[in-house]
This record gives sequence, C-alpha cells and structure tokens, in this order.
Amino acid sequence: MTECLAGGVLTFLVNFTHAFYDDTHIIIYGKRAYTPDHVEKLFGSNVTLVFWEHATQKIQPYKDIIAFKELIYLLHNYKGADIIQLHSSKAGFLGRVACRVLGMISKTVYIPHGISFARQDISYNKALFYIVLERFANRLGGQVVACSHSEGQLCLNKGIKNVSVISNGIASSKYFFQKQGPLKPIIIGTSGRITLQKNPALFLDIASHFYHNPYVKFLWIGDGEMHTILDGTENIAVTGWLSYQKHKNELQNIDIYLSTASWEGLPYAVLEAMSLGKPLILSQCIGNIDLVKPEQNGFSYRTANQASNEIRFFMHHPEQITVMGSQSHKMVQTEFSLKNMKDKYMKLYHSVLSIDNTSQY
Repeated sequence: MTECLAGGVLTFLVNFTHAFYDDTHIIIYGKRAYTPDHVEKLFGSNVTLVFWEHATQKIQPYKDIIAFKELIYLLHNYKGADIIQLHSSKAGFLGRVACRVLGMISKTVYIPHGISFARQDISYNKALFYIVLERFANRLGGQVVACSHSEGQLCLNKGIKNVSVISNGIASSKYFFQKQGPLKPIIIGTSGRITLQKNPALFLDIASHFYHNPYVKFLWIGDGEMHTILDGTENIAVTGWLSYQKHKNELQNIDIYLSTASWEGLPYAVLEAMSLGKPLILSQCIGNIDLVKPEQNGFSYRTANQASNEIRFFMHHPEQITVMGSQSHKMVQTEFSLKNMKDKYMKLYHSVLSIDNTSQY
C-alpha cells in the first residue's frame, strides 16, 4: 500500500511487480496530482489496484483518522496475504498501526523510499516530530527496508531498528549507445519533477557558470511546480512531461548526468542514466552518495563551484565521458540490477515468514 502512487514509488512498484510476475499483487493506493492517467496500464495482469480514497500526503489529523478507518476496512479483505508492503511515510505509519490492530504486523515490510526526517525543506522541530512518529511505528513491529546504505545508516542513527538494506534495481541491457566523435556542445542533463527536493535553483546556479560558453548546454527532462525558476535561461532547456520512449531518447542524448537533489532514497532517475552509460556529477546527499564512485564513474560535489569544476574536467578530458560512463553501466549490471533486488527481497520474505528455503540460493 502507498498513499503516493507516483514518482519513485510508482517506478519501484512497476519494476517490482514485473520482476515477481509469478505472484499476485494487490496495490492499495492514493493518488497525487502527478499520478499518471490510466496508471493501471503500467502494470501486468498479476496486479490489482484498489483505490484508497481518503489517503493524503500531509499530516491532517481528521482526514488521517478517516483514511485509517478506510485502510482497516480495505486490509481486512486481504488478511490472507503472505506479505504486507508499505511504501512512503504516511502508509508506513498508518499501515503499521492498522496491521498491528489486525494481527498482521509480523509479515509487514515498510519501505520509506526516502525517510521522512531526511527532508531538507522542513524545520528542525518538524524533523524531530517525524523521528518520533517513525520510532513509534517502528516499535509496533515489522521490518524496515532502506533502499540505500546511506538511508539505512541514517535510520539506525536515529534509533530505528530492524533495518535491512536492499538497493533499488532496474532492468538494463547488456549493451548501450554512446556518442562518437567530438562532443560540441556537451549536454549536461537531469531528469524528474522540478521541485524543491531536486533543487532547481542549484541547477540554475551551476548552469550560470557556463552562460557564455556555446559548447555547454543544460537540459531538464521533465516539469514541475518550480519550472519558472528555469524559464528564460538561454543555456537551459526544459522538455516538459514526455512519454516513456521520448523521455528515454532525451536521456540517451545527454553526455553527463547532473543531480542537484537535496535528499533522496536511491534515485531511479540516476540509475536510468547509469544504465544508459552516463557519467555522473551528483550532489552529496543521502542516496546519491551510494551511486557515485569518485573518479570511477563520476564525481560528487557540495557547491556549485565544485560541480562547475567537475564539468570543466570532462570538457578538458572528453574521453572520460566514455570511460566513466562505461563504469556507470557496469555498476548497474553488478550492483543495482533488478535481478539482484528480486533475489534479496525473496530472501527477506523467506526470513519474515520463517520459511527455510535456503536451498534455492
């Protein structure tokens, strides 16, 4: 279940249910403004979607009580489920309380996809409040699964127990395309919603260092409520929302992937770029730091000046775009594949259900 069938949660669930194609999945979900129309078409015949009408993203006590009662009713219909997965913070909290009430907590797995108190757009006191909520729900029982090692360590540091780490994984082809010949201009790209989390102001700041350089262009693949920050800047193009294939084509045509995110879980957008053989320049935040190995598949940075210097490195050493991009692709194959993710979840579920099935692995 999730209150937020959109963004990284949606990508995870599509990948997950496709990987576990022999199993039956019931997704209890709430919508967001950016949930795709006809979202059910993204899933296979092994998936049933059940709408959670009163689920909201923000904490709203009266509405949350109604959502909780609705969730109890919906979950009661699926007491025979083998595993209960909870995705994102609101579903993680309400879901664990509901599962405790219904006697289902022992088979509950909570996957935050970016733990609530890691956010950088909230006050110190609000972050403490989120930590209290997470600790309370954690004491009710169930297993927590962080999608990156840095997120897992943060959870442990804040007193969250029973934490496993299973990195997000994606399907990736054995081969990938890279541009040949001189790279003029070099295209620096990013992908996703233009929101405070993704820090478009920092993206603009980095691009401003190359405003008068005709050989460096910046591309934001996507759209969002903060798109006006990037409007009217000659060396930044914004594609708007695209179909899956057009999105992939745009991502294929960039040379370097730049992330300016302030916090993450383990970003699928970066994994997708890696699977296409792109070197990385990533902000040093939770999630991002798990995906870049400095001077192997790219660089990490703290300031716009550092990011600009890393772009200049690639300008002066264009052959490293191919070298480091190949390393990104290799990392997806070996560390962040969909098969690896599936195998680790299978082992976790056998452990949760106390089934001795180790002979399969």
